[in-house]
Amino acid sequence: MWYDDNPKLSVAHKIEDAIGAYRHRFPQTTPTLVLVNEAEVTEVAWIEVRGMATVHRNTVWVGLEREDQLKEMRLPAATTPSAPAAKPQRRKTRS
Repeated sequence: MWYDDNPKLSVAHKIEDAIGAYRHRFPQTTPTLVLVNEAEVTEVAWIEVRGMATVHRNTVWVGLEREDQLKEMRLPAATTPSAPAAKPQRRKTRS
């Protein structure tokens, strides 16, 4: 999350600053999505900017689209653990 209430900077500039901070913090990850307030939606050439009513003005959320994030986290098929085996049921016996 990035907050910048400087009225002299454009929303696009604030988004670029937020992306720069994100890439500094997570150098191995390239963000794919930016969330801003609906009133501040603007175009940035290489990233999707989406407006949401729940994001406060002057605030920029930078991150990964959920599908992209899941793809990065998936294990190769050969190493994917299988479902655990069901435990055998014990029978209660009368003594």
